[in-house]
Amino acid sequence: MKQFYMDTNVFVSRLKSDDPYHVEAKAIVRSLEDDEIQAETSVLALLEVASVSGRLYEAKKGEKGEKGRKVFVVRILSWLAGIKPKFINISGDTPVSIRGVQASLPSIFNEAILLSLQSTLRTLDLIRLAAARHAKRMNNELGAFVTGDKEFLSNKKELSRIIGMPILSPKEYAEGLGLQ
Repeated sequence: MKQFYMDTNVFVSRLKSDDPYHVEAKAIVRSLEDDEIQAETSVLALLEVASVSGRLYEAKKGEKGEKGRKVFVVRILSWLAGIKPKFINISGDTPVSIRGVQASLPSIFNEAILLSLQSTLRTLDLIRLAAARHAKRMNNELGAFVTGDKEFLSNKKELSRIIGMPILSPKEYAEGLGLQ
């Protein structure tokens, strides 16, 4: 079975019909639902999907009804859980010492800080990159990091080297697997 690391925006692209990767994201999510492929993603995907779906509800429905929005968000989160991605959560604290100040950080944040020395990505992107690198270390079968993020895609050569797997757009991934 083909396995990949799925950036949150692939799932979000599936929800937004005007997204440039909507068709490919739809094919990827359908293949996940049919158990033809398997995805791993950061636990942050849950938070990001909740945030985006709440805003999508208000934009699509033209309403700000709290009950309807809550139902919509829960339904979308249930759908995400239903495609059964493996959620990556680098647990445990890592001691850090900066100029004599001691702190304990969640391991994923520590990894993201180290990655900031190699990249100028934004905070959440560094966390995604750290989770993807960890996922690849734990699962050699991961074949790609699939994302629609322009910054990832414009720096894919450098970032692919950092995480140890190719970075592909949903279009590149779907075409490579013959999904449509």
